[in-house]
Amino acid sequence: MYYYLLYFGVAKKEFTEQDFNLLLEQARSRNHYLGITGKLLHCEGAFIQLLEGVEVAVKEVYYSICNDERLIAVKKITEGNCEERYYADWTMDFKNVSIEEINKMENCSHPNVTEYVKTASAVKLLKLLAKS
Repeated sequence: MYYYLLYFGVAKKEFTEQDFNLLLEQARSRNHYLGITGKLLHCEGAFIQLLEGVEVAVKEVYYSICNDERLIAVKKITEGNCEERYYADWTMDFKNVSIEEINKMENCSHPNVTEYVKTASAVKLLKLLAKS
């Protein structure tokens, strides 16, 4: 049995390529150590991330994300238990997507990612992670 947590976060400032490289290096190292897998999407300064693993480890990582000074807001979307991991082979898969790509994949027309996340169900966001 595994535990998963899906959240949405907003960056304080625009991330550079160097910022992303550092973030992914840190996340992948920590996640490998803690046995956490998952996927991170970035769109217009917003992050949608699925973390999965042992509950205490996932919650530890989520707590550190909530206290990350690079973010101005973090909102948990859903959490729970699952039989298997979605991203068993990834300590942190990553994709940078545009709102246009999201609108095309989801057949919608939201002006920005914040509006999309406000109206999307947790299942829809999980499907978005799987599609991208």
